[in-house]
Amino acid sequence: MHTSHARRVLSDVEVVREKLEIETERVEWRLHWVTAIVLIRAVGHVLTKVDGHLAPAVRILANELHQKWKTGREEDEIFLNFIEQERNNILKEYELGISEGPVPIVAVVQNPNTGLLFEQHALIDENIYRPMGIGFYEGEDGRTLLDEAISWWKSQLDWIDKKMEKQIS
Repeated sequence: MHTSHARRVLSDVEVVREKLEIETERVEWRLHWVTAIVLIRAVGHVLTKVDGHLAPAVRILANELHQKWKTGREEDEIFLNFIEQERNNILKEYELGISEGPVPIVAVVQNPNTGLLFEQHALIDENIYRPMGIGFYEGEDGRTLLDEAISWWKSQLDWIDKKMEKQIS
């Protein structure tokens, strides 16, 4: 496999992703999130720098793909609008795009007797919903986006490995 080093990083992302599902302590959760985001972006760097060093054809393919990913095509939007964006938020400003604390919920409820509408306020204080608070994916659970990013990377690495096998045979 020509992308083995990048896949090792991706495997670590999956381990941290599992921790995000069960962690409820605020500081630990934030640290797991930071780790996951840094690692999910590191997949591409390791692909180019390590796997690409071992097989220059991998580096060429990875660089070509990177140019494609930066164009913002719909099938690659997870790279630009989540992987890259959230990594930049964290590494350049130490700002997380994801909710760290209780999530306020407002529901509009209709009184069955009078028909009047009223608001019901609540806080989700558990690790049930962690929405992105800013950006392209605002309102979507960050863990779901991380799952999408993991799947997206797997498909990119699979494509490179298949392309390399065709070049060899």
